[in-house]
Order: sequence, then C-alpha cells, then structure tokens
Amino acid sequence: MAPGAGLEIPRFAAACLDPFRPSASDSGAFTLARNLLLAGIGDADDWRESNSDPVSFMRRILIKEGAQFNKHAIDSVAHTSIVFGMHPTTGGWREREEVNPNRVFLTVEATHISVVYLRATFDLLGRIDVRLPVTFYRMLLDSVREWILCYDESAAEPYIEYRIECYEEAKASGESEEGLEAPQTLEAARGHWLAKRYQPLSPRQLRASVSSIQPDSLERRILDSTVALLALSHNRRWTRPEWNFWDECFPDGSYTIPFTVLAFHEEDIVCEALQSDEEDWLNGGEESSPAFFTVMDPNDISSIRSAFEDFRHFLSIMEALGKLLALLPGADLLEVEN
Repeated sequence: MAPGAGLEIPRFAAACLDPFRPSASDSGAFTLARNLLLAGIGDADDWRESNSDPVSFMRRILIKEGAQFNKHAIDSVAHTSIVFGMHPTTGGWREREEVNPNRVFLTVEATHISVVYLRATFDLLGRIDVRLPVTFYRMLLDSVREWILCYDESAAEPYIEYRIECYEEAKASGESEEGLEAPQTLEAARGHWLAKRYQPLSPRQLRASVSSIQPDSLERRILDSTVALLALSHNRRWTRPEWNFWDECFPDGSYTIPFTVLAFHEEDIVCEALQSDEEDWLNGGEESSPAFFTVMDPNDISSIRSAFEDFRHFLSIMEALGKLLALLPGADLLEVEN
C-alpha cells in the first residue's frame, strides 16, 4: 500500500451502467428509471436534464445523492468506487447469461482506505479519566460494526492464532527459543489503557465525564463526535446478507477490502496481520467483493426506496466517521492495490 491522492465522490466503476443502455435492455432501463421517479429518487427536472435518457438519468441521480454529503469527510475514511448495475462488480458486465433482470445492485468498493493508530488517542483521553480510552474504543467499534467494514483486532485473530501455532510447533520441534521470535500478543498491542481492570463508563458516567471537559478542547470534540456517530449508527439497521446469498452474488470474490483499519500502533499485530492478508489477496488473483452493497428489485418501488435509504445511511455514517477520524492523531490514507 502507498499514499494516494483524493478522487471525486461519488465515483463510478468503468462501464457500470452498460447493462442499462437501450441496446442491452431498452425496456428494463426505462422501467427502472420510471420506478426511480415514482420512488422519489430523482425528479422531473433530472429526467429533463438527462434528455430523457435513462442511463444519463441514473448517473445524474447518483451524483446528486452523493453531493448531499461532505465528500472531504468521506475521503478521510476511504476513497470509493460506486457501482450501480445488474452485476455487483465491474468484472461481470459481460457475463450476460448470469444476469438476473430482477436484481439491481448498488455497491461501494474502496480504492484508498484509512488507517488509524489509536494509541495516541488513548493517551490523550486517559489523562482525563483512565476509563475513557476503553469507553471510546467500545463506542467506536459499536458504531462501525454494522455499516462500515473495518479491519480491526477481530479480523486479525486468524493470523494471530496462526503465528502462535507456528511458534509453539517450532518450540516443540526443539528449536532454540533464542532463535525464535515470539508473536506479539493482542494484549501487548492494545496497551495498558485497554487492560481488563478498566471497564467502560456507563452512559450516565460518560455524560458526567464529557460535561466536565472544556467544550472547545480536542478531547471534548473527539468524544462528542464519537457519541454522535454511535447515535447515528443506531438509527437504521443493516445486516450483511447470509453466506449463501453472498456466494451467489460473488462467486469469484474471496476477499473484501475494508474501508478503514483500526490498529493500535504502526508495528502492532493488527498491521502485521493486514500486511499478510494483503499479500494473500494480491497473490490469489481473484476478484474482491464490495465492502458495502444493497440490492433492489427494479420492478418494486418499495425495494428501490429501501435500497437508496440504506445507501444514504451508509454515506451518512461514512461522513460522521470521517469527521471523527479527522480529529484523531495518527490517521493516514493508504492506496489499495487490487
């Protein structure tokens, strides 16, 4: 991974709307455009400005949807490619025999992802109250759990188990411990602020602690943004589809690029696990599956409306998370090799 520059949001993968062009599916394109209008997605002015072309209309309304949000804040989390079409990824546009005309995808993939080293934030908050770091960390994980795919300590667990197993096998085989490098434990990566002796503050205790902090201080702004993100994330539920539906939609997708990495410091076991996983992704030669996607029936107005409500809520969470990340010391942006 290497640093990369920002791109415009929303962004469209190449040829993502080709299946809707009149030459490919004339009646389907106009049916979807009509039902988008009936669902309140776009309006008569959008149709007129698109010269009554359904594909131009769809592109226009997606750009308008994205323009409602602070793209600079979203870019603090990830630079993205938005795909809207009858296949969820760009690699399948020519697989016409596999296209289901009653299923339209709206997906988001990351082209650049953020990485946040949380130790500095823990140190900042711990100077106010020793229980604030674990409270902040729990709120952050809870906020992104459903909507924003993150690479965090839970994603690193398989790699940690593998490293420990290799280390134990090497010791059992008679290798000298002096020549072996013991894998870092998750407890060591987390640091003392997340030790078991510190339990998160209750909501009442948190309110009292936050109210005692100067309103314009960095610590107060971090905590206020985290509380707002948590509240927003609970406004709407989104559940990732069951594995069998996932396998049907992404038969060639063996991995998913996250939007952000939540690590503790630059050389911790989470970063080590990510580097190992990234090598596997690149060497596997398979297609990635999107980190966010929603599906709609182009003939069902309520399905269309629900899908776009999911999409809007996802962007609102990305926006709120981006505003929080902009406050945290130790945040960076990485280019994804895919």
